Amino acid sequence: MIGPIIALIILFSVLITIHEFGHFIVAKRNGVKVEKFSIGFGPKIFEKKIGDTIYTISLILFGGYVKLAGEEIDKEKFENWEYMGKSPGIRSKILFAGSLNNLIFGFLILIPVFLIGTISYEGTKIGEFIKNFPAEKSGLKIGDEILEVNGEKCKNWLDVTLKIKEFTKKNKDAPVNLKIKRNNEILVFNIKPAPYEIEMRGKKVVEYIIGILPKEKLEKYPLHLAILKSFKEFYNISSTTLFGLKLLFQRRLSIKHFTGPVGISEIAVAAWKVGFVSYLQFMAILSINLGIINLIPYPVLDGGHIFGLLIERIRRKRPSKKMLQIIQNVGAVSLILFAVYITYQDIGRIFERNLKLK
Repeated sequence: MIGPIIALIILFSVLITIHEFGHFIVAKRNGVKVEKFSIGFGPKIFEKKIGDTIYTISLILFGGYVKLAGEEIDKEKFENWEYMGKSPGIRSKILFAGSLNNLIFGFLILIPVFLIGTISYEGTKIGEFIKNFPAEKSGLKIGDEILEVNGEKCKNWLDVTLKIKEFTKKNKDAPVNLKIKRNNEILVFNIKPAPYEIEMRGKKVVEYIIGILPKEKLEKYPLHLAILKSFKEFYNISSTTLFGLKLLFQRRLSIKHFTGPVGISEIAVAAWKVGFVSYLQFMAILSINLGIINLIPYPVLDGGHIFGLLIERIRRKRPSKKMLQIIQNVGAVSLILFAVYITYQDIGRIFERNLKLK
């Protein structure tokens, strides 16, 4: 039990500390006084003042924070060494640095993942069939490479999965058209999907599938190739995250598919149990996700503040204290409600699953 708890402490502490360190270092470099840099919350274990900054390590090691001088919005005048005394451009750099640190960190820890070796999908090649489902008796063979699904090209297994899923959602009785490559031969298959019951968020859901699974391989590279592979994986994770956000805004993806802190903790523990490489890989994915999501132009998030600073720069006028207070309050309340809702979903899902296991 101690191992998973340590895994969670490391995960949240490292990712949030890395994020806050980005704000810290860029603020320092731009002449903003940093009053406090804290790792953790609650009772202090260690505290030391170096220069103008108090460095603290606290007992509850879930996260941390940076306190910059002049962050308050209830003052009329600010000094040049205060955060609000700096130009919108410099303040934007300080805000952006947190997410940038998460993105860089996510990329860097992917390198040891590919040095040690990780299991991944071999492009769009079929590795297995689900027993008693249409694909098994269709004439498809293990090792077949899927080029197109219903005339749409597929670059990776995610493409294959999404294109089949979107088609079968709308056309349950229509056959899925697959163009595949077998050795040097191009073949076409039309496979009618069949119903498949899965559990999603504690509820039974019926999807229509053809019954194919990806081919897996061990990816292990020397340093120079591990770096190149990390760049590619960084791009894949980032584009997948952005694609998910796009589907959400288009209302093609439900908010119910989101995972909150409880769900993330559950996945982290599972990854830790699988092994060190899986845990590092999950940390990289989470760090990159955190970096991207935090840049969404929404109040309270860094992206919301950056968007506000862009408007301030265009208008050449700082918004009123009252307006800033309203925006921050609305953003904070809505974010708290969102976090509560997601956490409620996570707990409900876990609770329902445990009841079924009894």
